Amino acid sequence: MELNEAQTRAVLINQQLLAAGWKLSDRTQVGFEIPVEGYDPTPWQGFTDFCLFRPEQDVLTVVEAKRCSRNPREGEEQLRQYIEIIAARQSFAPFGFMTNGLRCWFWEVGEAHLRDHGPILVNEVQGAVWSGYVGWKKT
Repeated sequence: MELNEAQTRAVLINQQLLAAGWKLSDRTQVGFEIPVEGYDPTPWQGFTDFCLFRPEQDVLTVVEAKRCSRNPREGEEQLRQYIEIIAARQSFAPFGFMTNGLRCWFWEVGEAHLRDHGPILVNEVQGAVWSGYVGWKKT
């Protein structure tokens, strides 16, 4: 499948987020291309592809998207840096996902090793938001 990153987000990733129960039109739940202040934009631009928010507006999850033809793990260092910067500004480190729309990796930076979640974003994160758990720990 030959899709650029923007097409991958629109055609594949957005649909997976919708299927997991996220309301993409609700900016209290989902943010697109959120700038990460204090982030050195070299070699990346310093914008998360997606941030998924808790009801209190803390960032629960950062989703790093890559085009379909790229390995989603190519975003590992970029995602790690975003999560570390965001974690310094709130009381917990958000979850991380790296996906190319066809393959998805889940990561709790500093807590657990990467886990391959197969072809789709998983809805366990949505459950974590509403049950009050973050990083598998009670908040």
